[in-house]
Amino acid sequence: MNENLTKNILDDLAEIIAIPSVYTTPEPHAPYGKPCRAALDWFVSKARGYGLKADIIADACAYAETGEGKECIGILAHLDVVPVGNGWATDPFKMVEENGKVYGRGVGDDKGSAVVCLHVLKTLAEQKKKLKRRVRLIVGTDEERGSSCIRAYLKNGGEVPVMSFVPDSEFPIINSEKGITHIVFKFEDKALTNNVSYIDGAACANAVPDKSSIKIVKDSPLYNAVCKACGGKPTSDLFKTAPLAEHIVSSGNGFTDYEIVNAGDITLTALGTAEHASTPEKGDNALWKTLGILAALNGAIGSKYIESIYDNMCTVLATEKLGIYVNDEKSGDTTMCMSQAWIDGDTLCIMTDYRLPLGQTAEDVKNAVCAKLGCTAEITSYAKNLYIPEDAPLIKTLLGIYRRLTGDMTPPIKSGGGTYARELPNAVAFGCTPLDIDINMHRADENFPVAQLVKNYEIYLAAASELADL
Repeated sequence: MNENLTKNILDDLAEIIAIPSVYTTPEPHAPYGKPCRAALDWFVSKARGYGLKADIIADACAYAETGEGKECIGILAHLDVVPVGNGWATDPFKMVEENGKVYGRGVGDDKGSAVVCLHVLKTLAEQKKKLKRRVRLIVGTDEERGSSCIRAYLKNGGEVPVMSFVPDSEFPIINSEKGITHIVFKFEDKALTNNVSYIDGAACANAVPDKSSIKIVKDSPLYNAVCKACGGKPTSDLFKTAPLAEHIVSSGNGFTDYEIVNAGDITLTALGTAEHASTPEKGDNALWKTLGILAALNGAIGSKYIESIYDNMCTVLATEKLGIYVNDEKSGDTTMCMSQAWIDGDTLCIMTDYRLPLGQTAEDVKNAVCAKLGCTAEITSYAKNLYIPEDAPLIKTLLGIYRRLTGDMTPPIKSGGGTYARELPNAVAFGCTPLDIDINMHRADENFPVAQLVKNYEIYLAAASELADL
């Protein structure tokens, strides 16, 4: 790829990164908020400027296409991004190029792929090579919250490709995606809510929270206990008093992970490290830390649930302790991410994200956890597994292209991540990063190597051409 094409891709990527397409309040013609709609408008305008047919469907998705034929092959990417979070070294919505990488929210997940594939279509249109099928790039704006955008595309007459790939995961190819469910567990606990009026976690359900706060009710038993421990006025010394000091040390945390603010009610905040919910073990869950504080101080609270919640859910062994651990050769094992929490009246609500292997359902998890902890629960979303055998033509074709262009002979892999591939027939996740590259997805300082963007252009151009001519 020549330097001019690389520059054009980076220029376009900088433009779309500057659109802060995080879900916001729905408005007319903007079901996911104005920034997400702005991203679709940008895409259609850019595609038409490149001579491609392009349009918006149901205000939720857009497409660009080139070529001729009754059938099309699909490329699916998304333009929405997760909330920014904390700890960025640069402005997350102003792309920065440094040391061979670009930085910004969405450069890897998934705006980088969308832009690269837009230029793939532009190249195909310029080449005017006759292929058997059209090539259609479909972009959505609600992937991070469950892919309702693609379902809206299908419901409103969007064409279904005969085969598709999704550049929103890892190379060489993902032939197995775990099931994904979000479950809210509810603990009616007046003892807790008499003492704690507020608790929070991550900004979205599919992320390890990097910050969590609790607010202690003024003049409650817990409030009085905290004041007494600090000699009358709550300060950060609280964390070095019994029983919190013992809890913090024994749990492997540091005193600097915690902050306190005394402004009428007492607010305690814990800091951690964000991570994608599909790999929770890579993060440092701040919500575990705030729940741990409450469990350590339960002598003053008198909650019948909080210690059991902490012991069974706030640990890397949670799936085993809750009796829901399953390991499957084709699809992997059960994982759990506690992402959000809130107080609703006298009820503590905890949102959890599970990645489920073949044979395990959301109902299985819900029932087992409720039986273990004595709570109620609501399944708020559930996406079934995707599994395509390694000898399927789509897998063999894309894997052959990748191996030919990279020399990497890694076999197909299974993933805990969820992509648009499970929303369409005969679709599979294909890239966009090799296994040895960490792009800080869903974390601060998300980045992507420029050299990999260039390589992906080559891979996806070959993939689009060969699939369209099968």
